[in-house]
Amino acid sequence: MDRRCFAQWCSGALLAPAFATWAGPIEDYARVSLVHPDGQPLKAAEVGTQEALVFAYPLRGIPCYLINLGERKAATQSRQSPDDGEYTNPPGVGPHASLVAFVAICTHQLSYPTPQASYLRYAAAGSELAGGPGRIVCCAHGSVYDPAQGGARVTGPTEYPLLPVRLEWNQGTDQLAATGAVGRQFFERFFKTYKGELIERYGPGVYRQEVQGNSEVVALSAYSQQVPTC
Repeated sequence: MDRRCFAQWCSGALLAPAFATWAGPIEDYARVSLVHPDGQPLKAAEVGTQEALVFAYPLRGIPCYLINLGERKAATQSRQSPDDGEYTNPPGVGPHASLVAFVAICTHQLSYPTPQASYLRYAAAGSELAGGPGRIVCCAHGSVYDPAQGGARVTGPTEYPLLPVRLEWNQGTDQLAATGAVGRQFFERFFKTYKGELIERYGPGVYRQEVQGNSEVVALSAYSQQVPTC
């Protein structure tokens, strides 16, 4: 039992039954609580189904999407990342096992949400590009992903799924936390590609720092000034 799991056991935290063992290189990072901008804990019951919520994890310059699949359940399957090898995506969490999270960087050409615009979005109601409801679409180059299938490619030029973030849900408090992710080598490629832009936004080296303690969660429509539809 690792130190993080031992600490949770000793504290008596009531974790979702879905928090179990799975294969693959989902790397442990700091356990980070998801909170509102005012610092109050985000509750699973507060996560709507109409758009993705944005938070930073496991590094300050890595944007992630928190998604409520609604009535759909997340399938757990073996996947292949573009840089970090094979992994098995974690299950959904929450009272209906419908909450999932992904690194919000398109695995085709690294499109990602910025404060100015996001060409990557969760099309809850579907769209012309999505071809059906509940898919993540990249309006930059037309890749489509299914968050209920571990972020798997549906169509478009990408060859790989979106990379997962492992979530933890506390039944007693209904609070959410992020505990791990796939993508260390992928993150390095992203940082190299957008180094100047990330330095300008966060400061030299700051975008590489691990998130500690809490990570603020905001709706994509509030995070990005423009969210094109496609």
